[in-house]
Amino acid sequence: MSKLKNERRLFTRRVFIFAGIQFFFFVVIIARLGYLQIFKADHYKLLSDKNRLVIKRVLPTRGKILDTENKVLANNKFLYTAILDLFDIPKDERQNVAEEIIREKKLDEKVIDNLRNLPDSVNRNNRFIMLQEDLSWDDLAGYYILSSRIPGIVIEKFQTRYYLYPEQLSHVIGYIGSPTKEDFKDSENEALFLPMAKIGKTCIEKEYEYLLFGKSGIEQIEVNSRRQFVRHIDNIESVPGQDINLTINLDLQLEAYKILSRHESASCIVMDVNTGALLAFVSYPGFDSNIFTKKVSSKALKKYYENPYKPMINKVINGLYAPGSIFKIIMGLTGLSEGVINENTRFNCSGVYEVGDHKFHCWKSKYGGHGSLNLKQALAQSCDIYFYNLSKLLSPDKIAKTAKDFGLGIKTGIDLPNEKSGLIPTQKWKKENKRQKWTTGDTINMSIGQGFVLTTPIQLARMISILVNGLYPITPHLRRTKEQILLEKLGYKKEHIEVILDGLYDVVNSERGTARLSAIEDENFETAGKTGSSQVCRISEAQRKKGETVFYDYWKKEHAVFVGYAPADNPKFAVVVLVEHGGGGASTAAPIAKDVLLAAQKFIKYTQ
Repeated sequence: MSKLKNERRLFTRRVFIFAGIQFFFFVVIIARLGYLQIFKADHYKLLSDKNRLVIKRVLPTRGKILDTENKVLANNKFLYTAILDLFDIPKDERQNVAEEIIREKKLDEKVIDNLRNLPDSVNRNNRFIMLQEDLSWDDLAGYYILSSRIPGIVIEKFQTRYYLYPEQLSHVIGYIGSPTKEDFKDSENEALFLPMAKIGKTCIEKEYEYLLFGKSGIEQIEVNSRRQFVRHIDNIESVPGQDINLTINLDLQLEAYKILSRHESASCIVMDVNTGALLAFVSYPGFDSNIFTKKVSSKALKKYYENPYKPMINKVINGLYAPGSIFKIIMGLTGLSEGVINENTRFNCSGVYEVGDHKFHCWKSKYGGHGSLNLKQALAQSCDIYFYNLSKLLSPDKIAKTAKDFGLGIKTGIDLPNEKSGLIPTQKWKKENKRQKWTTGDTINMSIGQGFVLTTPIQLARMISILVNGLYPITPHLRRTKEQILLEKLGYKKEHIEVILDGLYDVVNSERGTARLSAIEDENFETAGKTGSSQVCRISEAQRKKGETVFYDYWKKEHAVFVGYAPADNPKFAVVVLVEHGGGGASTAAPIAKDVLLAAQKFIKYTQ
């Protein structure tokens, strides 16, 4: 009996101990569950959401670009793109996934190369690989099927640029493209790291990128175990880019482009002489800017970059040319301002001007020259000998000062990137850059806009505008609302300016004017200006003796230039036309300027 009691007591004690142990573990489990559910709830909710929720940055809609009358020039359209997101693929599976995609899809060689050379370490800079842009409906369906069994494939719908007049405005608007490493370095914009992000690369698209891009948004979405979209959770709306109105008149731009297409390579500007607003801005030939909005083939690029007429160069701001006889405007004004001539000072042109053993010729030398001329007549008939004689009375640095006062050899400040400055030489410049002393021959060449002198067409437009607007320096610009910096009026005498303007009027409207055949028969819209021919090959003395004063080979022919304005009595429009290897300014450039100015009169309202 006693033995049975002891056994029962032992059993009860064991049950009690066992029950105690169970109770202890139960309390620990309850406490742990309470701790996890109450004190660590937010932490584990976040971990859960990271598996279930995806935070996406959303690109904003790029601002439109419009002409001065609100006609759309650059807009946006929707495209679908297939992307591989390496963040969604375990590291040890990435190469297998890449090879499977290569087998399944017909991809560009560069994409295949990217897939076969995946980065060892994935970060925000290299996490995305663009597989295919601008998917057709068949491609889109194929990628959706593929994404159901291959992790990391993402189909994105986004907006891309569309240019309505891709060639005619290629050197005004430019184009967009994918950001480079340099763009990433200089920007804090997280949206640039997205594979479909595009930024302005040239012209207005680049200059006003900070306005056009907008501000990216954030989207929170739910995905399934294969990272496929389930539903939207929350989002912060993106802010669209700002629309930009240009000063360009679309009708005039298209007409000017059409007129220039008569020639192989040319440029044309129409500018408001009082404000600097660019009404037409044409560099011909242009290029199809739409091809740059997505991956461009090497064949397409080769077509443009190997074209001898250089469609990728913006000739208006990057073309450097000797201004030729256009520079006689600067010479005449310098002579008047320095008091070495007046409007009645005459020089005789026999066709040849000798300096030592060297002979400098007038373009009319084979006809015996122009005879005796004053300044107005010399401008109207573009006599070289007159300005050779004048150069003997002036220092090259005085000539350079006048040229720079009127903006030659200096960047105009136009709201486009990569403008070139050109060159107005001085004695100091030659000594520092050529290691040579300035010579009389240098000044003679300078007097007719040859030698070392280089200008851009946009500088010539600024020069003629300042001359006719009351001597107020202006800045050429393409954005309609761009603020103008008011500069101090130039201090040249009104009576001297009037002598020059009378000469420019006679260029077009007198019997012997070089551009008389391009006069406009409208007393309310008479034009004035100056013709010029910019030599690219020197005519030797031996060629002159044979009578060979004109080149017929295209690449040896001189550039044809005309700089003018209208109406002559109350200038509103400045016009510059430069035809590369076009021959004489009077025969080639002036007729184009006439047609362009008539188009400006037709399309643009102005008050006389």
